[in-house]
Amino acid sequence: MPSVEPVTEAPRTDQRRAALLVLFLTVAIDLLGFGIVIPFLPLYVQRMHVGAFGIGLVLSIYSMMQLLFAPVLGRISDHVGRRPIIMLGLLGSAVSYTIYGFASSFPLLLFSRAVHGACAATVSTAQAYVADTTDESNRAHGMGMIGAAFGLGFVLGPALGGLLGHASLRTPVFFAAGLTFANLIFAAVRLPESHPPDPRARLDFARLADPIMGLPRQLLRHHLNELFTIAFLATFAIAAFEATFAIMVFARFGYGPSGVGGLLAYAGLLQALVQGYLLGKVVKRIGELTLIRGGLIALAIGLAPMASVSSPAILFVLLAMVAIGYGFASPSVASLISKRTERRLQGEVLGINQSALSLARIFGPIAAGFAYQNFGPSAAYIGAALVALGALAMTRKAPRES
Repeated sequence: MPSVEPVTEAPRTDQRRAALLVLFLTVAIDLLGFGIVIPFLPLYVQRMHVGAFGIGLVLSIYSMMQLLFAPVLGRISDHVGRRPIIMLGLLGSAVSYTIYGFASSFPLLLFSRAVHGACAATVSTAQAYVADTTDESNRAHGMGMIGAAFGLGFVLGPALGGLLGHASLRTPVFFAAGLTFANLIFAAVRLPESHPPDPRARLDFARLADPIMGLPRQLLRHHLNELFTIAFLATFAIAAFEATFAIMVFARFGYGPSGVGGLLAYAGLLQALVQGYLLGKVVKRIGELTLIRGGLIALAIGLAPMASVSSPAILFVLLAMVAIGYGFASPSVASLISKRTERRLQGEVLGINQSALSLARIFGPIAAGFAYQNFGPSAAYIGAALVALGALAMTRKAPRES
């Protein structure tokens, strides 16, 4: 196992906090725009007379493109710097929203989602930026801030989209485009470079395609493959939950769109609180690996009975366990991966991890939907809990903190 290069000079606290704040806002506003349009996607596609397979394809192509582009963009950022890649992602997202708003055919809509997925693959570059600007003692907290930005984006995005969607289904999309473009300008002014470019770097097609061609080998034979597997399984479980939650609570509790949005906002706020505030305090006491195990246990306990309970109060408790469990486990895995990686390879390796998460978000909803439709709601949630327990079992082989 290669050794981790030591941090030669800890960044000044004020500089690190400023960089994390700018990055947090960059990711949060980008994900806010993402959350605005997602609730309307099925309705948007139905107006084009596309069947269930088409809806699934539109939802999955985003993660498919993330899977392909995350390691490529991560490798490029290791050579040219993080800032250009992050800004390119913001520009591409703004363009994709604009295409989405003008789309009048299914192929054009599918293309816009593919472009957005490729641009959203810069999340691994944002994580590498955090790795560049934090020492190991603050690494998990920095990764948690990125997770909290995701949580806030998903909480506020659907609510804002609901308000704007009364006028037209296109209005939230164009608002997201304008918001993302404004965020691009903000990043151009306030986001400094964290990783000096390498003028000797050679970026030909073969080098850029290598992460994609070698992804199966990287995921399965990399010295961090156990951690990649844990990340995949945990995200598979949460993606299964996300794909079926709305129809499950409608069937059992009669919650409509506003009720479902309120429940997800509650879960998202809890996850943001965990990742943005509690994680940094708890991880210094017990370490990433213990926190991953505790989070996976909470995730499994929250998921297993969720489709069987009849009390709204119990549902709120189970939702809290799911949000807190995944909120602790996911950024802790990313932090541990970062700590076991040489500094010059942070972008590439975190890109591989992001590809594992994208893979989980492709297959998790498919598996959950199949189980839900053929064996009932409880089967989908018990299955997701078993997947989380499988991730827990993998922690026995995971490399420990150095």
